[in-house]
Amino acid sequence: MFALPLALMATAWLVEAEPNNEFFHPHAVVAFIRTGEKTPQLLDGPTTLTNLGAQQMYRLGQLFRGRYIDAASGDTAMGEQPLPDISPNIVDSQQLFIRSLDIPNVFSSAQAFMQGLYPPYKGNATNSLNETDFEMPLAGYQYAQIDSLSPRDPMSIYIGGEKYCPTSRADTLMYEVTDAFQETRMESREFYESLSLDLLSNTMTESQLDYYNAEKIYEYILYRSRHEQTIRDQLSNGTILDTLRYYTDLKAWYSYGNTSSSTSDQDYRAMAGRTLAAQVLGKFQEIVRDEGSYMGSASPLSLMFGDYQPFVSFFSLAMLDEKHSNFMAMPDFASTMIFELYSRGRNSSFPENATTDLYVRFRFQNGTDYKNNDIQSFVLFNKPNAEGDMTWPEFENMMSRIMVNEVADWCEECSSNSQFCWGATGTTVITRLREKAKSGLAPAVAGVIGAIVTLVVAGLIFAAAMFLGGVRFHRVERGKRSDLGGFKGSAKLASDPDLHLPSNAAAPAGIVVGRGADRKTPHERVGSWELRQKEFGPRSGDIGDESRRESFEAIEAAMARPVEPNERV
Repeated sequence: MFALPLALMATAWLVEAEPNNEFFHPHAVVAFIRTGEKTPQLLDGPTTLTNLGAQQMYRLGQLFRGRYIDAASGDTAMGEQPLPDISPNIVDSQQLFIRSLDIPNVFSSAQAFMQGLYPPYKGNATNSLNETDFEMPLAGYQYAQIDSLSPRDPMSIYIGGEKYCPTSRADTLMYEVTDAFQETRMESREFYESLSLDLLSNTMTESQLDYYNAEKIYEYILYRSRHEQTIRDQLSNGTILDTLRYYTDLKAWYSYGNTSSSTSDQDYRAMAGRTLAAQVLGKFQEIVRDEGSYMGSASPLSLMFGDYQPFVSFFSLAMLDEKHSNFMAMPDFASTMIFELYSRGRNSSFPENATTDLYVRFRFQNGTDYKNNDIQSFVLFNKPNAEGDMTWPEFENMMSRIMVNEVADWCEECSSNSQFCWGATGTTVITRLREKAKSGLAPAVAGVIGAIVTLVVAGLIFAAAMFLGGVRFHRVERGKRSDLGGFKGSAKLASDPDLHLPSNAAAPAGIVVGRGADRKTPHERVGSWELRQKEFGPRSGDIGDESRRESFEAIEAAMARPVEPNERV
């Protein structure tokens, strides 16, 4: 009756044969990592990382260390693929790109991960004037630079694109007005009503034991089963937890993935995956632009921390569910998606021709239960298994088709009222791949110098006119006006600036991906509704077109949730 959860999929999925390590040379790695176990939403207070969650992230950091930095001092259960020239013992902020949302459990997860990636190092000392060595506190603890992004930071959309995006939220709610949702709700009613309120510490009422609250119910009961022996004994046969997990996976997939049922190319419900795709591609483009050099903005190891929504959205956009239905689920805590940029052959240096000699491999691990001393790889975008990994140009092309690159585009598509959307002008994470400028001056510097020269020349001309031609400026006294002018009219205060919008103002320039040159014609993209329906036909259980055309009155009805629980234990 129930699909296998992601935790059981290791033996069920077909994996491409790994290349011989001797001929596999990684040049950059980008990873998106889900937070470790956190306190449930039904508990009072802010959501925080649990002790178990911290241990999960610490071990994951050790696994990354063993694979990409130093096998001798790390855990090699993920295999060994060391990045070239990366600092083995001391954190080098120029080689690491680390981003986290400023949510307590997410940021704490990043900190715990970094403790495993770069453990305390006693050789990390400085020399004082009296030649006495001073170690860092906590036996050489290392303080990694982690960018913690608040919702007010436009860069936060690239690791949490669904947050504060009303359009994405509305598209998610569309599922809750479909026949598929109502059928699942009716099917699951008997199961949810059979749950004992004691399992939930009476944080919910009987009316709230419903498919609507699938994630909250599963999260709380799973938490108690891991931390309380009596609950663990009560759920020892696993049936209740498996069933709870099944319905939670189902709701997560239809809420943040399931782009195969989209009736447009926008895939608003998968916004988290679309912005993440831009971040991944942008980090690789920096490496390609700098020809493998880890100077400037290019980093060999990029780490991003968030929650499960970007996973589910990207799974769907990359069509991973077409070959492996187990991807239609919410990943476990401490799960990770890894993208590896690598070259093949006996020469381990960065290839001279990135177009023909660079490849990208996608890997995924559900939780921290690593086996066979390796992490599994999977084919993206429904490519035939025989074709294996993607060439760099192919990966760049396919990721460009599914992503939202510019902040201004995200603001427009989301109809967002975030502060940074007021006047957003083409902020982007994508690098233009072009030849280095032959001039000694960067274009931006040359532009500033040119502007200064222009102002100086204009000043000299005005001075000459005043001295030679007798030009003078006088204050013109005017009578009082009842209208203060400006865009506020008579309501304008003295402290309010005027807003001038020229009628011929041009749209801000920027890299536009996913649209034609006229910014109106959409490109064909992978994973679109038309492509999926043409190649695969509708999947059983997918939402039909008629359900997608429900009115916004239906969305408002879906928003009328059962009364929220009294959140105390």
